[in-house]
Amino acid sequence: MTTHQAHRRRPVVWALIAVTLAAVLGGLTAPAALADPAPSGGKLVLVLDSSGSMAEPAGDGHTKIAAARTALSSVVTKLPEAAEVGLRVYGATVFKRTQAGACTDTQLTVPIGTANRPQLQTAIAKYKPYGETPIGYALQQAAKDLGPVGQRTIVLVSDGEATCAPEPCAVARSIAQQGIDLKIDVVGFRVGGKARTQLQCVAREGRGDYYDADSTVDLEAGLGRLSTRAFRPFRISGTPVHGAPQQEGAPVLAPGHYSDTFGVDNTSKHYLIKRTMKGSTLRAGVSFRRPAGGSFVIQSEVRLNTLAGEQCGWSYPRGFDGDQGLATGTAASWSKYEKKNDECADSDQLVLTVNPGKNYLQLKGVPYELRVDEEPPVDSIANLPAAAADPVWTPMSGSTPREIVPGSSFPDAPLLQPGTYKTTLMPGELQLYRVKADWGQRIQAQMTVPEMAGAAADALDGIRYLDTALISPTGEDVFAIFAKNVPGGSYTKAVLTKRGLVKGLTTKEIRYLNRNGANNQDTGTSTPGEYYLAVSLTRKANDKAFTIPLNLTVGVVGTAGAGKPEYVDGATPVSGESVTPSPTETPSTTPSSTPSEPGDSGDKNQAGGPVQGRADSDDGTPVALVAGLGGGGVLLLLIGGLIVARLRKKPAAAQWPQSNNWGGPQGPR
Repeated sequence: MTTHQAHRRRPVVWALIAVTLAAVLGGLTAPAALADPAPSGGKLVLVLDSSGSMAEPAGDGHTKIAAARTALSSVVTKLPEAAEVGLRVYGATVFKRTQAGACTDTQLTVPIGTANRPQLQTAIAKYKPYGETPIGYALQQAAKDLGPVGQRTIVLVSDGEATCAPEPCAVARSIAQQGIDLKIDVVGFRVGGKARTQLQCVAREGRGDYYDADSTVDLEAGLGRLSTRAFRPFRISGTPVHGAPQQEGAPVLAPGHYSDTFGVDNTSKHYLIKRTMKGSTLRAGVSFRRPAGGSFVIQSEVRLNTLAGEQCGWSYPRGFDGDQGLATGTAASWSKYEKKNDECADSDQLVLTVNPGKNYLQLKGVPYELRVDEEPPVDSIANLPAAAADPVWTPMSGSTPREIVPGSSFPDAPLLQPGTYKTTLMPGELQLYRVKADWGQRIQAQMTVPEMAGAAADALDGIRYLDTALISPTGEDVFAIFAKNVPGGSYTKAVLTKRGLVKGLTTKEIRYLNRNGANNQDTGTSTPGEYYLAVSLTRKANDKAFTIPLNLTVGVVGTAGAGKPEYVDGATPVSGESVTPSPTETPSTTPSSTPSEPGDSGDKNQAGGPVQGRADSDDGTPVALVAGLGGGGVLLLLIGGLIVARLRKKPAAAQWPQSNNWGGPQGPR
């Protein structure tokens, strides 16, 4: 055997709302490392109901129109300065449907722009209830306001059913055909029955979110969060490429970061991956947003083959359990089985195939990312630590929480300094963060929701589920299923009630020989780099626009660099984030942005207070808490038949498909 073969209705305290909105919109002062990321160039148009029914009570001592003015004024104040925003109203100038122009009564009162906050506030102050409800026509005009390209969002606020043609749901469906970069979010203000059903349909067909609001506070919360999302939408990054329908003529890709789009049918897309080092391990990760309203069973496939058709590795991506769900999968060329002629390990090129699967219609035109990493073979495995055993949770002391703005896709997931952080989570929202970890380390993440009372407890409405994930740099599900002493149990899903919760999640220690394991918790922790933490709160059909408080404490346990392999000829791994090899620098492996001082042993606590307990890894490596927080996408994949067997008596853990990087299918867990 050669060496490379051995390798988350009623008013609440205004102060709390102000803090929540400020945190969400980045209005609070924060250290540079926590700075609110710049808007990603998207556009937002607020489409507001100015029909006569807005003069009705809002249920909290205000009229609907007064509530809308209050909420809108607060939200506009906290929008990022560089955000492009406009305001369109409907039903504002024609009183009766029998009058000419009633069903085309909509005006862009403030054109979309950045330096228009005074104009927005003036228009909001003049906003009055008056006429009919031409929702469909107003949506058509809003789509024109936004233009044909870029990330575009319509946020519709309505208190009733449309009184004019065209039918809003059909209009939303038509608008959605303009591309995945355009979506329609909806806040239904004290609506019910047919009106509510209609507005929900608008959001569903417009690939957006729907929330109910019964008060000024509800409306402010919903508008605040939806407006924030408009400028942090799910984004696909990477150099654009165009996969071929067959192997012949496929583009040749070096290790790097790319983007492409699913086609109109179930035809696969092919790419040739150029190996730059003989005997290296190639890993190809595919990630995309699971379309809203579609099946959780994506049935797409990512596969690596030799030019002759020999299968090297494959996986089935599947969406994370959330309305903002992602999907991801990773295939690798590595095989733990010895072969005389291993073309998967030695050939100059491999074929990467991405297939949308049987449910290809829901992926039609959906963009995806491709990340290709290449790791050199090692000189020897003789002195490398054995594959990591199931970890034991190390208690973490939290520090004073600092505000954090979460990411909504892999590219904008924040990488933070060590510590404890606080944010808010809305039902159906997916939040992503990044964490750096080195050889010899493992990631711990603890999510805490305090006990709730009043409006938050009422809105929670019984039991919810907090879904979590830890994801490898190339998209493998890496939470340690059988970790011991994990707060809330070693599963990815936790039950949330008004009493709150504490939920922990950890990986195995990162070791080279984890690649020989049977499951992603092993193979996904065989390289260092930036890992991702994903958090989502399940939603219900009758949800109000509410948020829950969430604290995150993240630590990296272990000695940085322990068990680092020596690569052949001093070669350096080439990742999709850093595509130029360097003979003197390793890829992102430092657990924080502060370099270690000479003499540092790594046996330090940098993640939020003293270590309350101490445990040793199975090879005797001392543990320490150092940290980096992160997130990034969310997508859990099926774990193998072995795991299924072990979890047969634990159905709560049987949730996701997990990829198989060594050549055969794995069953559900």
